[in-house]
Amino acid sequence: MKKAWVFMGLCLVPLLPLFSQQHINTNIATWEPKFEFDKELYPSYILTVSGPHEGVELPKNYIGDPAGIAEVWIVSSVPNAKVHVDISIDGWASPSEFDATLTKAGTRYRLAPYIRYDFVQLAKTNQSYPAMIRYAVSVNGVDLGWDQIQIRIRSVNDVPFYVESDLTGESMDLSAIFAGFVNESHPAVQQILQEALDLKAVQRFVGYTENPSDAALQAIAIWYALQKRQVRYSNVTTPSASSTSGKVVSQAVRFIDESIDSQQANCVDGSVLFASILYKIGIHPILVRMPDHMFVGYWLNEEHTDYGFLETTLLGEGRRPGSYKESLNRFSQAEDFALKLFNEEVRPALEKEEPGYMLIDIAGARKLGINAIPRPGR
Repeated sequence: MKKAWVFMGLCLVPLLPLFSQQHINTNIATWEPKFEFDKELYPSYILTVSGPHEGVELPKNYIGDPAGIAEVWIVSSVPNAKVHVDISIDGWASPSEFDATLTKAGTRYRLAPYIRYDFVQLAKTNQSYPAMIRYAVSVNGVDLGWDQIQIRIRSVNDVPFYVESDLTGESMDLSAIFAGFVNESHPAVQQILQEALDLKAVQRFVGYTENPSDAALQAIAIWYALQKRQVRYSNVTTPSASSTSGKVVSQAVRFIDESIDSQQANCVDGSVLFASILYKIGIHPILVRMPDHMFVGYWLNEEHTDYGFLETTLLGEGRRPGSYKESLNRFSQAEDFALKLFNEEVRPALEKEEPGYMLIDIAGARKLGINAIPRPGR
């Protein structure tokens, strides 16, 4: 029997039969497919967290990729069951196989295969697309059939920074993904550094020295070069789609070349841009995450005992600076504003462990496996 949906006043009748459950539950095991993030695949998440993960503590009875979002939940009726899983996403991932042994009978296991994503394709995805993910399972050589889930591929610019998990019911703050937009290897970074040298704001970029003021002087030189570029504040954060359940909160973030080319940046865009340049010259930046805002900080010494902050939305305030001194005055204003914000709101919130506040140390994020998102062809 055909079904019809009423959508915005229109009656939509499918021309093809509805997808039916194709997996077979036998006496040997029962299983079901799962997909995290409200059945949406975020390339920004995949590209930042994929890779080696050492010392990660996995949930009980969870086997596979610590950062996996496609899972098979399975219960075997026999001990030491040999499970084989095949997963494919046409156009986005090569067929991926996964084998596991379920030692206990009657226990539900979560299997998260390592998906062979087309990472280059994901990095190029700048719009939202529909896709199908297909699962097939066998246990001890017995074919248990297949099933599929319709998902949506998001733009690589979309960042899912807060998630209420459909699978576990847990809330997850994924703000660390913003560190993926800090890309110290991007060619645009070297271009900005060269422009700063041409402006003679500093003689050279050397990172940390014995004098903490040298880090601040290099930050001022970068600020001056970006002001000359007239990168202005633009509050564009709308993602390529919306979570159907409202359990995933995301926003769009520009890559650093997009901010430079468009001469526009919101608070996150400007922060990751400035952090990328600082990190390139060996000065360790910090992204200061607030519920509705972000600004950038940086350590003034290698020991990480002293810091400075900047409100990057003030980069494009007023007219283009005519001199280094004029730019320095605006830098001081941005520094004072951010430091006051940190001391009066952020620091107390962090001490109370209030949700929505986080310090994202880029060097620390890299050590934890948060990668810079590549820009193919850039």
